[in-house]
Amino acid sequence: MLSKKFQTKTLLYLLPALVIFLFFNIIPSLTSLILSFFEFSGFETNIFRKFVGLKNFIKIYDDKYFWIALQNTFLFVFGAVVVQTAIALMLSIFIFFGNFKNSTMVRSVIFFPCVLAPVSVGLVWKTIFEQDGVLNSILGLDISYLSSVSLAIWLIIIVNTWQWIGYNLVIFYAGLQSLNTELLEAADIDGANWNSKIFSIVIPLLWPTTILNMILNLVGGFRAFDIVYVVTRGGPAHYSEVLASYLYYWSFASGGPGKMGVGSAIAFVIFSFILAIGLLRVIINQRISK
Repeated sequence: MLSKKFQTKTLLYLLPALVIFLFFNIIPSLTSLILSFFEFSGFETNIFRKFVGLKNFIKIYDDKYFWIALQNTFLFVFGAVVVQTAIALMLSIFIFFGNFKNSTMVRSVIFFPCVLAPVSVGLVWKTIFEQDGVLNSILGLDISYLSSVSLAIWLIIIVNTWQWIGYNLVIFYAGLQSLNTELLEAADIDGANWNSKIFSIVIPLLWPTTILNMILNLVGGFRAFDIVYVVTRGGPAHYSEVLASYLYYWSFASGGPGKMGVGSAIAFVIFSFILAIGLLRVIINQRISK
């Protein structure tokens, strides 16, 4: 049993973190949930003046652009969870077992975009994809990539994958460094080929690391905003909106509706997804530990 003195000291050490978590996570989340039941533009002195019940939720349910934003968010999440994780896994295995003389340099180059601000990355890629941008100059074409309803969201997914793939690679590489090499040596003795070692030993042993990367990418996908806002601002005609950018449009955007109650309803939807992801992570961790 831990002594009361030790428990008290532990609580005192945790207190600053708990206070920060309370004021910057719990209270804003509860406030947003409460605001979703009121009509509020951000300028009223009494934010709880006009109770509208579920009207804000009904409004987003009837809004076709909300469903487009939700669909794009799922596409964004798919790109982050499946494509980004898979490419990072393959790259980490290739670099780790490839006996590169400058593997540290290679990893550093791939990781470098992660240290850049998403706004800066978005501005650079926007310059590349614009009609008079770098890509058209190289290819000799005159295509407005960011004005394409079908292309815009996929270009944003590509940019996001390019920026954050190094983050996943570093985590995978750390997992590879902690592998039990005796299993690989035993496989060599038994005459196992490269494919057998990778798919039967390495990838299964990296499963906990893969789950970690997938959950991190899943949360990041639902929170995506800055890269979307900088590259397309949700355009053309809201067809590249994700939930976070559509929340911004309803609540804060210049020339937007200025309905923070509706924005709060969208925020609650995002919060619900992230909460579900957190519960999923707890369940997965419990099963892995068994």
